[in-house]
Amino acid sequence: MRVRVEVRDGFVVLLAALWCMDGTNVLPLFLLAAAVHEAGHVLTLYLSGGRVHRLVLTCCGAVLRCALPDGRCARAAVCLAGPAASFALTAAAGALGAWRLAGASALLGLFNLLPMPPLDGGMTLFHLCGGRFPSVRHGAALLSAAGVLLAGTALQQAGGGIWLLLIGGLAAVNFLKGLANRV
Repeated sequence: MRVRVEVRDGFVVLLAALWCMDGTNVLPLFLLAAAVHEAGHVLTLYLSGGRVHRLVLTCCGAVLRCALPDGRCARAAVCLAGPAASFALTAAAGALGAWRLAGASALLGLFNLLPMPPLDGGMTLFHLCGGRFPSVRHGAALLSAAGVLLAGTALQQAGGGIWLLLIGGLAAVNFLKGLANRV
């Protein structure tokens, strides 16, 4: 299986910025957690008959360009395999006492379950609904983006930094941009 990897400039800039600001050395842990997460998607995709054509690394994360398997449940399984791999890594790292890796992996898995496309939760909901119920799916995505923005605001005001607020803003912009493209 040959997969073409494409690295966008935004990914390199983001990685460099995060590396410079990473005073606690958690970036390598998140990168390992992200690699395991994506491996879960790829393995399930391969086992279900789908194929990966390209892995694109962007400033918003990794995006798999692939031929999905037939069937709503098989497609949803591919979407849920990333968070499942994240939670498996969380359990394994926790059992080994690697608490920071366990935390990074748990955060990655939980965040990806939010019902906002292109996150895994949003794509799972889309596939299970067969593309139907757009107002319910959009409402869930909007509430999730608002929740991340509120949590980010609270965290920032408590002195916890602005990262969650920035991620929430990016998610909200991405959601609104997606809605505008559908109209």
